[in-house]
Amino acid sequence: MTGVQKLILGYIGIKIANFPDDIVLDYIEPNKLLMKLKKEAAGFSKQPLAMQDDRACFEAWCLLIKAKTNKPELEIELDVEDITDTSYIGGMPDNGNMGRFLYRILKFSEQYTMWFKLAPTLEALKDKFKIYLASHSFVANVPVKEAEEDLAKLLEMGLESYVAYLFCDSESAKRNILALTKEAIVGRQLPLGLVEGGKASSKELFAGEEAAIDFWAVDENTINVYELKSKKPMLGIITESFFYSNYVYDVFISKNLNHGKGSVAHEAVAYRNYDKIQAARVKGIMISNYCAATLLAILAGTKYDIGWHRLLNSATRDEIKKVMNNNGTNGKIQYDFVSYILKELTTNAPKIYYIGKQFLKVCRC
Repeated sequence: MTGVQKLILGYIGIKIANFPDDIVLDYIEPNKLLMKLKKEAAGFSKQPLAMQDDRACFEAWCLLIKAKTNKPELEIELDVEDITDTSYIGGMPDNGNMGRFLYRILKFSEQYTMWFKLAPTLEALKDKFKIYLASHSFVANVPVKEAEEDLAKLLEMGLESYVAYLFCDSESAKRNILALTKEAIVGRQLPLGLVEGGKASSKELFAGEEAAIDFWAVDENTINVYELKSKKPMLGIITESFFYSNYVYDVFISKNLNHGKGSVAHEAVAYRNYDKIQAARVKGIMISNYCAATLLAILAGTKYDIGWHRLLNSATRDEIKKVMNNNGTNGKIQYDFVSYILKELTTNAPKIYYIGKQFLKVCRC
């Protein structure tokens, strides 16, 4: 974190340790914060950063700053270093990371227009992308098989794959942690790809053939989209949830990417309950393991795990949620945070985990 960054953030009432050096900050009176990303963070590079990387998750930083500033009228303007009008000439973006970034700035600037702005060059690139979306049709990637159910293989795939299975398999977790009704339909690993034209096309709009939402649920008139973290605290969970929620809304509800122009289609395959995804609104739920401790354990000095990023304590999550949900969608896209306890059973066998409900708020994390 640079001295300039610290000075600017302090002036607007923000205390953030280790703000990424790669994000340049400037401040213009009376109430405008300028935020400039590196080209790698926006997909304008051969070595792009993942959108959840601290250096790339601009949505998360903007929402955190807006929620915590002592200047409620603060505007935030986003820019990307060394881009020009020719960095994107229109049409299909050069790569999926660029396509995903252009989609993110389009949606974020539309939904938080009262306080979030784009620098002139970035605004021009966004407008080119908007024209492209309005004049083309896209087809969503669909599941080609059921999700893995072997616990040993899931653990090899990663702890979050394992925990996602537990959430979808446990009736207790669905009721007591996720607060779903008995009639809710759940599924895992929802693909996130879009191709231009048709299934045979190689023109992929977003990066990553394997990219997928951790798990989801259709409950009454809402599609819940879960971005799961297990012992992996990340501020970028906010950026991921924003992108995934908008994707699901556009593909399964509005069926277009630009306010009725252009189109998105998807095949109603039965794998993973994909053919049952339909509702009127989307709720993006960020779910991470809270402190795995009870009051007695804390008094006994037992160590516990914290699953939320150090900047996302309970009070801050509540503040961010208020800002995030005031997004101009008339309630069609909303967000929430959910905590759970993740415990490892002590056995001689391969690792076994179980999940439980956070029931004692005995620490501020």
